[in-house]
Amino acid sequence: MLFSVVHTAHDAIVLLDHNGCVGFWNKAAESMFGYRAEEILGRAFAPPLLPAVHRAAYAQYLACAQSPGDQHEPETQTLVLEAIHNDGTPFPIECSLAPVRLEGRWSAIAIFRDATERRRTEADLRKLSRAVEQSPVSVVITNVDGAIEYVNPKFLELTGYTAKEVIGQTPSILKSGLTSDATYTDLWKTIISGREWRGEFRNRKKNGELFWEYASISPITGFDGAISHFLAVKEDITVRKLYEEQLLHQAHFDQLTELPNRLLALDRLSQALHRAHRNNHFVALMFVDLDNFKTVNDTLGHAAGDSLLVSAALRLRGCVRSTDTVARLGGDEFLIILVDLSSTAGCEVVNHKILDVFSQPFQLEGHELVVTASVGVAVYPSDGEDPHVLLRNADAALYRAKEQGRHTYRFFTVEMNLRALERLNLESQLRYAQEREEFTVHFQPIIDLRLNAIVGAEALLRWNNAQLGSVPPDRFIPIAEDTGLIVPMGEWVLRRACQQLADWRAMFGNSLCVSVNVSPRQFRETGFTQTVARILNETGIRAKFLELEVTERLLLDDSPQTTETLRELIRMGVNFAIDDFGTGHSALSYLKRFTFHALKIDRSFLHDATTNSGAAALATAIIAMAHSLGLKVIGEGAETKSQVEFLYAEGCDMAQGYYLSQPLPSDHFAEFLSGYTCQSYAGA
Repeated sequence: MLFSVVHTAHDAIVLLDHNGCVGFWNKAAESMFGYRAEEILGRAFAPPLLPAVHRAAYAQYLACAQSPGDQHEPETQTLVLEAIHNDGTPFPIECSLAPVRLEGRWSAIAIFRDATERRRTEADLRKLSRAVEQSPVSVVITNVDGAIEYVNPKFLELTGYTAKEVIGQTPSILKSGLTSDATYTDLWKTIISGREWRGEFRNRKKNGELFWEYASISPITGFDGAISHFLAVKEDITVRKLYEEQLLHQAHFDQLTELPNRLLALDRLSQALHRAHRNNHFVALMFVDLDNFKTVNDTLGHAAGDSLLVSAALRLRGCVRSTDTVARLGGDEFLIILVDLSSTAGCEVVNHKILDVFSQPFQLEGHELVVTASVGVAVYPSDGEDPHVLLRNADAALYRAKEQGRHTYRFFTVEMNLRALERLNLESQLRYAQEREEFTVHFQPIIDLRLNAIVGAEALLRWNNAQLGSVPPDRFIPIAEDTGLIVPMGEWVLRRACQQLADWRAMFGNSLCVSVNVSPRQFRETGFTQTVARILNETGIRAKFLELEVTERLLLDDSPQTTETLRELIRMGVNFAIDDFGTGHSALSYLKRFTFHALKIDRSFLHDATTNSGAAALATAIIAMAHSLGLKVIGEGAETKSQVEFLYAEGCDMAQGYYLSQPLPSDHFAEFLSGYTCQSYAGA
């Protein structure tokens, strides 16, 4: 039975006599070393089975086992060696030598165990230990009560604690009070049940600095399946969280003014409306727009414009409560949300505050400027219960405030909504008007009052739409300006006018000129000078026969681009006339800087000139001033014989208006040109 047990053992069991030769070799030894019993019995163990480097150590241990002395029983010797398999493959073994007395002599029983797996396990443990020690993340091991038993160097580096300070403590030493109790409750409930928990902590270092950690905490179980420890692997995500917070801030706040942007404003508006519905309160939505902001931006530059927006934001914040919201929608448009109002009286107060603070001058780039604001107001629930409806209605009210003189406020009315819808439809149709060939150009003759001859024509754009019919220019031109459609429209009118002039000159051979209105928006377009030059070249018209009409508003745009464009066109030989003179800000200083050809007296002066002495004096003064500067004067809007006679008597050079001729289609203008009869405008 003993023999059977020995032969079925998993470890190699070998009997070594006093000479170190093999006296017994079990089945496990055959398998481990690759030698059958008959091949090894009686032979020395060491030479074939141990490499030379280990034989001396083996011989020493064997000698000790076989020479125990006479006073006590010998001790079992254990050592780790490297053995050689019969096929020449080396492998590690653990050897235990126990002395045994046979036939009066000490021999040894050797038990060999293949240490390959143990070596592999030890190597893996060493690698794991190095990995944990050198890990870029924190590793913490606690007992089942949460007391810390191990922390790796990264934990100590990150938190600022020493190992002595944290061993025996619980991870609560890092608590900042900024992680919810619900998080910790969920954590313990999860890991005690044997599952892994993942989540984030806002913790505090030893020096008080806050940091973010993403943790994975798992239970460690023993052979019996019971939880013995908890393992926490934690990554410092502070940089990532700061970046996320920055992105979140950028997504919800305007970078220039630090005000909430449209996205956040609409979200806050939605919350305010829900709260107002529950509490039966009002919410006021105020759309604020700076008057003439573009002029400041274009004249003083974008840096001054940005400074103005920041200052405007501060002033608006000062007009409302801390619970209200001031947001920037973009450009010079701001939104104010007044919440939890018991009546609309508070809205009136804020309106007046805004008008008052924007009556005070701004200091910009060394200039003191007054930039006023216009306000449109819509109120929940009377003007809408949806954020987007309220926003649209507040915008309509703002549009009316600007229409009625600016630097004022208007509350939304149903009429405004109808006007807003009408404008929206007008804009929609206008976007496709040029593509549908709905535009035509009419020409109004310009008469030389001294020569009694037609010397030119003003090209006037007309729009006839299948749905809207004939749309007056004063309805669609401002929309074209706002949307930028004026640029392609203006180029089309300029080309059409020059081509028509070329046709008339071919027909009549006279020195007729054509005048074309140019929008400030066109002037700001890069390449406008090249566009004019190209059209003149394509149509064969010399530059001196083209007159571009600009307003005083354009002249006040003192930007380098506007100034250079004017100079380039004047150098080309293009003539310039100042349209609607006297209705805007004074442009007298600009008349000295540029070589203008003509000045047009606005029809408002001429309308009362024959009945009002003050209006007559102003018209006379404008004519005299223009002549003193070497400018021709054109009186437009001449609708009666007496008005034409007044212009003639005061020395005005030219006139145009319905009394002389209404704007005509190109073919009718040709007929008018060929059949025109000279007449005298001297007073009767």
